[in-house]
This record gives sequence, C-alpha cells and structure tokens, in this order.
Amino acid sequence: MAKTVSDAIDIMRITLGRRNQKDVDSSISKFIDYLSNFLTLEMPNDIKLFEQFGTLTFKIGETPVDGVYDFNALPSANFSFSNISLEGFITPTASGTSSTSWNPLNIYQDPTEFYNKWGVSNVSVLTTGYPTDMLYYSDELVFRTIPDAEYNIILYGYKRSTAVSKENESLPFDWWLRYAAYGAALNYATDYRYDAKDLSRIERAFSKEKKLLLTNTHNQVKLKPGQRSF
Repeated sequence: MAKTVSDAIDIMRITLGRRNQKDVDSSISKFIDYLSNFLTLEMPNDIKLFEQFGTLTFKIGETPVDGVYDFNALPSANFSFSNISLEGFITPTASGTSSTSWNPLNIYQDPTEFYNKWGVSNVSVLTTGYPTDMLYYSDELVFRTIPDAEYNIILYGYKRSTAVSKENESLPFDWWLRYAAYGAALNYATDYRYDAKDLSRIERAFSKEKKLLLTNTHNQVKLKPGQRSF
C-alpha cells in the first residue's frame, strides 16, 4: 500500500512527542507544512536521488526576438532551475529534419563569460541562425545566436519534489517516508527549541534514514538498464 502524508505525520508525532492535535503547534496542518517545506525546499539540496533525475524538453522559436526566455514560463514546473546540469542538446523541428542529429548546446552559468563572447547590447546587430550557446542565470535562458527557426531543446536536470497538502496524499515514493518524516521532524524540533539531547537523537535518526535512502540510489545506479526497479 502506498505510503501517505498521514504515515509521515505519525512518525513525526512519535519522534517529537507531540500527539495533541488540538494544540495549534501540533496540528495536522502544521505538520503538513513542515513536511511539504522539507520535500520542496531542503530535500533537493540535501541529496540527489536516482529517481529524481530527468530531462527538460521545450521549444524555442523566432520570438522573442532577443533570444531571452523566462524559465518559469516553460513547461518546467517540476524542475529545479538551479539544478540543471551543464549538458544540453538542440535540433531543428522543421519537417524533413527528423533524421537530424541532436547537436551539443554549450551552456553557460557565468554571465560575464557568456557576454564577453557575445556582447550585452548587441541584439540589434546579431544575425539570426542556429543557436550554439545558452546562458542560464537568474530566471532567464538566453540563446545565441538568436534562433532563426523553431528548435527543440533538451536539458538534463534534477526534478523538484512536489508539495503535499492533504493527509491522504501519497508520497512521491514509498522509500522516502522515513527520511522525509525525520527531516521534517528535525526542522520542527530546531524551530521549537528542543533541548540538545532530543535534537541529537533526531539528528542521528535522520542521518541513518538518509544513508539508507542513498543506498537505494546507489544500488539503482549500479544496475544495468532494464534491471532497474522503480
């Protein structure tokens, strides 16, 4: 049976010794907030799990004319902008080009390096063509040269965890249960100023669950394609 938010809250309550749901600081909504914040804000920066790596695919075209795209406007709701890798590819979308190979896309994170090559205010003098370089910085993707047609872009990245909001909501993966519950409980205990002994106990439990979770990812990476189980 799929593990749910309620299962995680049960572990949090036992760990924290907070079982009175009438207490505003021990309410279901309070624990859901801590669990959701841990999944979406801290977990992506704490560990990189096999099941969370993926690809972001989208199209660019002749508009906007400056080659600048708002990352948040792309079909990227489940991707973390800061965790896109430095690998990407590009290919035309025009009919008759289905056999065209994907060409590597040079990806920059340093705007100084990128604009030293292309110039900051040279849009008016740039000719359009096949884009070869992309800068991702802040919430923008900047392509150079400016696209002369529609192109497919594929980037490798790390997906954000989805926020949770209901007790009966399933967790993304069953094996995240104890890691997420203890991570959220540790944040709660820190905020509510639990004593050093209790904090140390929760930290040890969290470290144990983190190690077990990473072992699962390690084993997934070792398996050959076709042998992996999700």
